[in-house]
Amino acid sequence: MHFFKKLSIYILCFGVIFVESLDSKAQELYVNSEPASIMPARSVLIKQSYASMTGKESSNNFNTQLEFSWSKKWMSHLGTNFKSWEWYTQYRFYSKDAVYEHLRMALFFRAINASTNAIPTNSILLDGQESVLHGGLIITQLKHKWASSLTLGSLLKQDALASNGNAGFQYSFSNGFLMYPKVYTTYGQTNVNLYLELIGQSLLSGKANYLDIAPAVQFIFNSQAKLNLSYRLPLVNQTNRATYNSASISLDYLFFNAIPKHRKKSKSIFVSN
Repeated sequence: MHFFKKLSIYILCFGVIFVESLDSKAQELYVNSEPASIMPARSVLIKQSYASMTGKESSNNFNTQLEFSWSKKWMSHLGTNFKSWEWYTQYRFYSKDAVYEHLRMALFFRAINASTNAIPTNSILLDGQESVLHGGLIITQLKHKWASSLTLGSLLKQDALASNGNAGFQYSFSNGFLMYPKVYTTYGQTNVNLYLELIGQSLLSGKANYLDIAPAVQFIFNSQAKLNLSYRLPLVNQTNRATYNSASISLDYLFFNAIPKHRKKSKSIFVSN
């Protein structure tokens, strides 16, 4: 109960900040989570990231990712850290758009397949160290310079050493604020965004849970290239995770209209005299 009291306080504090900032413009290209919005239709994105993880042990994680947006409602990711691969797909089923604001909802599914041996931990790892299935719901609200997003999902660990239970609940509450520019004049302007994300997990067996906080800064160049810097650390850590602090950097580049538009063949009608 102590854990859920802390979680309620953090969510309440972020909720107050969100309500007080509704009159301000926003960004929702979160560094540690996905929004319910989809990449521009028929676009392709290449992303390279590096994370230095510390705690009881230390390790480094390189990840290469290729993202596709098939339409305004569907997108998929393929990623690898050269020890595992990941497939992610997302479907946006609800949109309510207005001037400088929108509300969107999406369903997602992720499959991680790791080639390494199972790790005896009482948490479910989503960084490519274990084979995991993950799916759920994303709700994102954008209002002017501020955006908030809630992700709720279930987890299923695939290895047999999950003695503490192989099922869990994953959630995140992400907030982003556009710091610069104050006024848009062209799409070529550099954007500077600040993020603060809460990322939590609880095993259904009740044997472990954690709540991490991840502040981040993001630079967007010419509406296509992104540089992300983030640091993640635990607020609550009732797990035996070997690494629980993470400093990360990532670069990605977006190619617009990279996927050809499908054209329906028109049927010819022949009229005989």
